[in-house]
Amino acid sequence: MKILIHTMSTKKVYTNTIAQIGGKVITAIISIGLIKILTNYLDISGYGLYSKIYNYLSIFAVIADLWLYTITVREISHHKNDKKMVDTIIGNVLTLRTIFGGGIILLSLIIALVLPGYSSLSALIGIFIVSWFTLFGLINSSIMSLLQAYLQTEFSLISTTIGKITTFGLIAWTAYWFLPHDTMMQSESGKILGFALVMLAGLMGNMIMTLLTYIYASKIHSIRFRFDKDYIRHILWISLPYGIALFLNVIFFKIDIILLSILEPKNIADTSIALYSLPMKIVEVGMMYGTLFLNSMLPLLTEAIKQNSNEKNILAEKAYRILLLFGFGLATYLFTYADEVIHLIANKEYFTNPFWIYTSKDALQVVVWIFFFYFLSSLFTYILIAANEQRKMMYINSGIAGVNILGNILFIPIYSFIGSAYVTVITQILLLVITYSIARKYIQIRIITVFSSLIVSCSLIAYILGTYTSDYFWQSPLSRAIIGIIIFILCYVPWFYGIILSHKK
Repeated sequence: MKILIHTMSTKKVYTNTIAQIGGKVITAIISIGLIKILTNYLDISGYGLYSKIYNYLSIFAVIADLWLYTITVREISHHKNDKKMVDTIIGNVLTLRTIFGGGIILLSLIIALVLPGYSSLSALIGIFIVSWFTLFGLINSSIMSLLQAYLQTEFSLISTTIGKITTFGLIAWTAYWFLPHDTMMQSESGKILGFALVMLAGLMGNMIMTLLTYIYASKIHSIRFRFDKDYIRHILWISLPYGIALFLNVIFFKIDIILLSILEPKNIADTSIALYSLPMKIVEVGMMYGTLFLNSMLPLLTEAIKQNSNEKNILAEKAYRILLLFGFGLATYLFTYADEVIHLIANKEYFTNPFWIYTSKDALQVVVWIFFFYFLSSLFTYILIAANEQRKMMYINSGIAGVNILGNILFIPIYSFIGSAYVTVITQILLLVITYSIARKYIQIRIITVFSSLIVSCSLIAYILGTYTSDYFWQSPLSRAIIGIIIFILCYVPWFYGIILSHKK
């Protein structure tokens, strides 16, 4: 019976994750299309400013989030059968997220006024618009935490896709009809208007996605704002340590853009940010798939650790295998086809940097290895969350953030954005080592040497085939990228199905 329950539970995790991944794959494709439009519509410094603003606001979003999404999923998972308690949890979290989101709008603008590179009129307009984007994103994730706890996130495929299509359509309308590139570039006011319309398109898409998510979730459970001082105090107390840890974690992923804007010469800062932000955007799109899987796994992992059953070890081992496979596979594919990927989504400015010898391709071949280390370190981080040991992450990430900031300060003046790329990867390796050493105290995590070796071997074979066959048979970047996908699928899919179908320890 336990085996049957375990099988049904893990299958629900897989189907829930696959449903979310399906939505994210569609939105990722749309996002790539958006990047293609934006890198051609905005000049390279304009795209650098665009990336810089979203990076800047993402830090404030983490401050407002305080890791409430994951903690809320865990809290609802503990009280699934208590409707009144679930009402209390979701209502108070929604209130907290909205209050904090409102604070972002003011705080981000105040700080931008005194931060070098963020106080221009275009930057301030962009920050104001994106802060509202962030507010709606926080409300949407509050509602999604309810669906995640009940493993009913399939509707996110629809809501996120419609939201992204809305953004894509509005930006395409702006770029190709309302205010084309040549018309926009004729005056400074035209540049500001074009930039603002791009930002407004993102806001509209996020608002529609939030509305659709609310309509669907309200059919499953009543959703309304609540303000219970005792519960708000309780959830802030348990989320604050990991919220601080998450903030520090984001710092070592996001601080490099801010430091580039400060440490690089003013005339090339936005260009360097654009060249670095493009590959980092690709990595960020891929990183969310590991998080989606772990969010689906968290309710089961939490329950298994609570009951101290052997299932916790089985779940951890399966998660390790899947994250290793996808993390190493994605890293190897993008390393192999970095040139093709950059050609497909950006213009020639991203291949010829007049200030440094490095290009977006060089940065991509470094930062792709974040996938491998991030996926595995996230597993060990989620084990600590499931074990209610999130406070430890506060101390871990404070040290990691310190190393990252110091590394960027030392290497940006010498190596520009490529120095930031190496520092980010090194700090991610350090995080993996530390989280693994702590998480194994709570779960027996076996590093499956044979399986790991086979995955590395598959990656090496795929790399060799991709390097030597695509150039021989295919000429265009698109055709080479497609044949590469086919090669990697043939190498990796059998291993994925082997993990799914296997229910042995």
